[in-house]
Amino acid sequence: MSAEAADEFLSRTLALCRRAKAAKIDVTPGRLIDAFRALDSIDCFNVEDFRVALRANLVSSREEEQTFDRVFEDFLSGVEEARQYRPGIRGESMQGSLGHHYKEMDQEVLTLPENFSAEALARDVDLMHRWDAAAPPIEQAVRELARRLATRPSRRTREDRRGRRIDLRRSVRRNTRHGMDMVELARAARRTRKTRLVMLCDVSGSMDAFNPFLLQLMFGLQQALKSSRTLVFSTQVTEVTALLRRRTVTETLREIGSTVRHWSGGTNIGAALAELNRGVIREGAGSATVAIVISDGYDNGDPRLIAREMETLRRRVRTIVWINPMYGASTFRVRAAGMRAALPFVDHFLPAFDAKSLKIVVRELGEI
Repeated sequence: MSAEAADEFLSRTLALCRRAKAAKIDVTPGRLIDAFRALDSIDCFNVEDFRVALRANLVSSREEEQTFDRVFEDFLSGVEEARQYRPGIRGESMQGSLGHHYKEMDQEVLTLPENFSAEALARDVDLMHRWDAAAPPIEQAVRELARRLATRPSRRTREDRRGRRIDLRRSVRRNTRHGMDMVELARAARRTRKTRLVMLCDVSGSMDAFNPFLLQLMFGLQQALKSSRTLVFSTQVTEVTALLRRRTVTETLREIGSTVRHWSGGTNIGAALAELNRGVIREGAGSATVAIVISDGYDNGDPRLIAREMETLRRRVRTIVWINPMYGASTFRVRAAGMRAALPFVDHFLPAFDAKSLKIVVRELGEI
């Protein structure tokens, strides 16, 4: 390596370290020195060796490791803007498991445009052809996902023999028969408050490959949490909560296909978020609401509208979860303008596209 190339390499490495520090990673001078010493022992032209050498010396926790991986990927792909969102599960934990339905997904991620069509369709859709009856069941994973998202401890307590807190008042009442000697201690645990899930699902043409999984997820969450609300959108928004409560899958899919006539149409995420903010979100307590958006982020609208409506949604709900099925592809980069506009307001950015990936999401969501 020439002296000029070496200087350029060092300056870019320092820029990466500065970006890591700006992302709240504790990059101390001592760690920086150790990182540069480690570079002498590796092939710096090997991207993976370079990443591992820096990560091993600059981070000290799992959360910092996830943040560093995100910063490193953005650095390599030239993404300059800082994103203040909780990263969730990294894409590499999902790679290699896209399944036979999505074996061409890596190529699609590379070739899809930043924006998608605004074409509005008006036709019936036969969703039975998109329902995969042979797919592994996801009910258990969906119930666990609902439990993770809906767990919200209250300030009020309840009596619990295994509780960590000593309930002094109950202990005093219980021990009056012992002459106020504290023979029996009453324990308490915090109550769990009810949480409302509001799910906004992208059913535009770019999401067609994920329809089998999306339909199962919609069914599962609606059954696991009866108080949840489910809306689907493309160029329009339609609530399907009542339709998901039908007795049979066949009946439900037939009614959704005839009701949601914009299925597989264009995409307008900003307008869908605006309608969500003006309607369903206002009908419940914001502190008790978790909003789940399922979309690949490809959109034909104005990214500024998406950013504005996401900021509004951020003020009105407790948590925003964005599930992007394409996040699991090995070539995934945040290229879509709509996705980039939404990310700063997202609490959990997660990949999920089949039963196996959903189990990984549930497991790692519990560790965040």
